[in-house]
Amino acid sequence: MIYRLALAAGIAALSGCAALHSTNECEANFSSEGSIVTGKKFSTTSMLPSISPNLAFQRLSAVMLEEGFHIESSDPHRGLISAYQDVNYSSKRAPLNAIVEAASSGTKVTLVFVVAAGIYAPDIGARGEFCKIINAVNAN
Repeated sequence: MIYRLALAAGIAALSGCAALHSTNECEANFSSEGSIVTGKKFSTTSMLPSISPNLAFQRLSAVMLEEGFHIESSDPHRGLISAYQDVNYSSKRAPLNAIVEAASSGTKVTLVFVVAAGIYAPDIGARGEFCKIINAVNAN
């Protein structure tokens, strides 16, 4: 009985480490370019070691829909998702593109979000949303 309890605790601890790893990697790989005057581009990548590319693609599509993105196109064979969100009080759109790739250590997910000039988008908000999306894909 103690052995089973120790095994369950060990698995739970490792699961937490995997989620923590993807969060830290997501944050560490986050970058932004541009300004409110020129427009901004945000991007990040994260490895999901225990998820196949097909499963990651399915989960990512579902999470993006749950987060309010409209999926314009998706190609599961190439691992590409092109989506957007409408910008409040504007006719502009904010596109989010996702790439899901097989890698030697699992699946690599790349997110790229572009904001048009004149739209305020703080780095902390984009980084938080990216990592929330990636963690949801990793946790489902």
